[in-house]
Amino acid sequence: MKNLKRLSLTLVIIILTLAWSTTALARATTIKVALVTPDGSTWNNTIREMAAELKKKTNKQVKLKIYPGGVKGDELDVLRQMRANRIHASGFSGVGMGVILPQVRILEAPLLFKNYAEIDHVKTSLFDQFATAFEMKGYVLLGFAEAGFVYFYSKKSLKGPQALKSVKMWAWKGDPVAETFLKTFGIRTYPLHLADVNTGLETGMIDSFYSPPLAAVAFQWTTRVEHILDYPMVNSTSALLISKRMFRRLSAENQALLRDLSLKYCAKLVDLTRQENKEALFELTKAGIQVDTPTKDQIALFQENARKTYTKNIPALYSQELFDQVNGVLRDFRAGQK
Repeated sequence: MKNLKRLSLTLVIIILTLAWSTTALARATTIKVALVTPDGSTWNNTIREMAAELKKKTNKQVKLKIYPGGVKGDELDVLRQMRANRIHASGFSGVGMGVILPQVRILEAPLLFKNYAEIDHVKTSLFDQFATAFEMKGYVLLGFAEAGFVYFYSKKSLKGPQALKSVKMWAWKGDPVAETFLKTFGIRTYPLHLADVNTGLETGMIDSFYSPPLAAVAFQWTTRVEHILDYPMVNSTSALLISKRMFRRLSAENQALLRDLSLKYCAKLVDLTRQENKEALFELTKAGIQVDTPTKDQIALFQENARKTYTKNIPALYSQELFDQVNGVLRDFRAGQK
């Protein structure tokens, strides 16, 4: 009888252990993350660090499975897969974000920001507002990052008020912001997907492009140009987004942890990106690319065209109210810096 009781107790323990293990496994969640940035890049390395910490702190209950280097397609492809629940999260540029929430492109208005401090202040001030708007579209804003300030590059000289009228500039296909911005500046545009820029430069379809220095080097576009215009035009923003459907599958504790870690690693991404853009810009000049300094007339023309761009984007992308709000935040911030 004692042996039977011992056997029964052992069986109960085994059953309870198996039941607990099954439940624990059932609670484990794998979040599929698609990135267009190359494997080994700062974005990929940083998100992998975040994945390791998330896995550890959730006791393996939340894991990130990362698909780097655009293997899941470009940003529009990734968005379609997120809507179909085949991909759950991604790092998006302003182009991808703008498909979901057009008004976020206010963060990429040309010549709106003078420095990084202004960008950081506006993003912090409007974070909750944008997060609420993204959530209404079915996405959770986990954190803002950036690609950095955008410069013009070309095979031709870019100095002088008429210089940009003779170039054949790449425009990101499907990006209305870039198209409006470039055409308002009097630049001929040739829309291509990101993956086709190198081919366009090689064949002569295009002879110019716009990009932050780090991205231009990473994609090897700078090997095909001789000039860079020393005048940052736009701050190229980015963000880490997850579908609300997947986010809600996490426990409240793990949701909070994912938010905290995302903010931490997005901040790290911003710091690393800014440093690497600075280094990339220096390396470009060392490699022999000619730095063209814009003339005063050219700068005045840029500022005039930037104002025209704002007008064209209201209300097609963002409202007059949002534009005024951002300018009010900037005005107050600048006054406090004096």
